[in-house]
Amino acid sequence: MPSTRLLSLFSAATIAFSLTNTYAVANNSITQKTDRLIIKFKKSQSASVSSDNANSAHAQMLRMGFKPLHKTASGAQVYNLGELVDVSKVSEIAEQISHTTNDVEYAEPDYIMTALNTPDDPMYNQQWAYFDTKGGINAEAAWDLTTGKMPSGESVVVAVVDTGVRPHQDLKNNLLPGYDFISDAWAANDDDGRDDNAYDTGDAIKAGECGTDGYGNPYPSQDQSSSWHGTHVAGTIAAVGNNSVGVSGVAWNAKVLPIRVLGKCGGYTSDITDGMMWAAGIDVDDAPRNTHPAQVINLSLGGYSSCSRTYQNAIQAIRDRGASIVVAAGNSDDNAKDYTPASCSGVITVAATNKKGFRANYSNYGTVVDVAAPGGETSWFYKTGGILSTLNAGSSAPGEDNYDYYQGTSMAAPHVAGTAALLYAVNPDLSPSAVEQILKSTTRSFPGCYTRGCNNLCTDDTCGTGIIDAGEAVKKAKYY
Repeated sequence: MPSTRLLSLFSAATIAFSLTNTYAVANNSITQKTDRLIIKFKKSQSASVSSDNANSAHAQMLRMGFKPLHKTASGAQVYNLGELVDVSKVSEIAEQISHTTNDVEYAEPDYIMTALNTPDDPMYNQQWAYFDTKGGINAEAAWDLTTGKMPSGESVVVAVVDTGVRPHQDLKNNLLPGYDFISDAWAANDDDGRDDNAYDTGDAIKAGECGTDGYGNPYPSQDQSSSWHGTHVAGTIAAVGNNSVGVSGVAWNAKVLPIRVLGKCGGYTSDITDGMMWAAGIDVDDAPRNTHPAQVINLSLGGYSSCSRTYQNAIQAIRDRGASIVVAAGNSDDNAKDYTPASCSGVITVAATNKKGFRANYSNYGTVVDVAAPGGETSWFYKTGGILSTLNAGSSAPGEDNYDYYQGTSMAAPHVAGTAALLYAVNPDLSPSAVEQILKSTTRSFPGCYTRGCNNLCTDDTCGTGIIDAGEAVKKAKYY
């Protein structure tokens, strides 16, 4: 009998579920369940809403213990199922009712909707890279499922292998104790070599202080202020969100493990790879054991060279530990195959796009690029086309906390690293290969151009499979 079939569907769906247990889990579980069903009866079937008609859908609902609640403004009847059930099962019930009775116009789950999980940070509306329909990463859809905490309640750890960080008010609550792997005291700008203080002391340099370029000219050609690069990168990944302060990170409930490897004039490969391996929980001589191994490692750095054995060996060791490595493609408007670590195997190499979704005019490109993400484009009259994040106001030594727009593949990579953290948050058992596959298979296609003046259009051969879609990636990762 039809009612027996419907009852079996409902019973199978409700085993092991209760209102108490369901509401105890994360909010995203509720949005995929409902305890109500909507049935719109055909107007010609006046007996349908009466239990006197034993074959009516209404009578069947009553026999299964489903209680009528109220009618909607359109005249449909709402029934309470008694338990929160997966909407897929409720949809099956609705379909069976529609096909086994002749008095139903339509039946469907009474879906539970929630407010989109957008942070209340006052500068969020300037972070176009999260929500812009052309150039953004669809972060808000991902945040309805997770903001960076795993089912255990622990936060995903993302290592920022960079210049170190400043304890910015919008970042410090998400900072873990890191390590300074800069072995040269002058480059470290802190009067010693490697130590347990990963705070950025500044990387300001004077003209010619780093030697000469390939043409024998002083490098840099003019004085450069401190970049506070690692602080900006870290803010994109995990600036504290929903705290009514400043900006939000992509994974605002993740934790940042700062690894300082870049100082004045850059950093050595030996220091960088030691920092990478320590970040993943691999012991390094003369450094304390890392008690917070990272699941994601961000490398917004690189140089012109082929991938060295030192880099490749470190990458393989880190992948063997189960951590994903995200790398900036480079900012030379050149083929990324000639840059390291962008060209190494086993990393997720990221090109930069602008607000229109086109390749940013500086971004490296090529077949070694896996995906693209917003890196922004700024100019003297269009600063807001860049990526807004946490920074420091000091021109040389640390000053006050502030925020500013930067551009670069260094800004694109942390959007991907933050998204990777969200993937691990919903599915901690993912492998690095699975994370890469999910990110690449859920990208949004690059926009085309149908007017004059379009430059640097991305293709699969230049910017990877597309612009990352955090929402779609997280959905796929949850059930991967």
